[in-house]
Amino acid sequence: MAQSSMGSGSAYPPSEWQTSSRVYTRSQLMAFLRAGLIALVLLGVLAVLVLF
Repeated sequence: MAQSSMGSGSAYPPSEWQTSSRVYTRSQLMAFLRAGLIALVLLGVLAVLVLF
């Protein structure tokens, strides 16, 4: 019975993982873009402080 419950349990998560992974990658992409923007701004400020 444990094997059958594991089999039926493993049948559902893949579809949930696929749908959630798509949403996660979109939010992750936005997070990377924001982090990149913030990093560029901070690098620019640091360069200004060092040069001047």
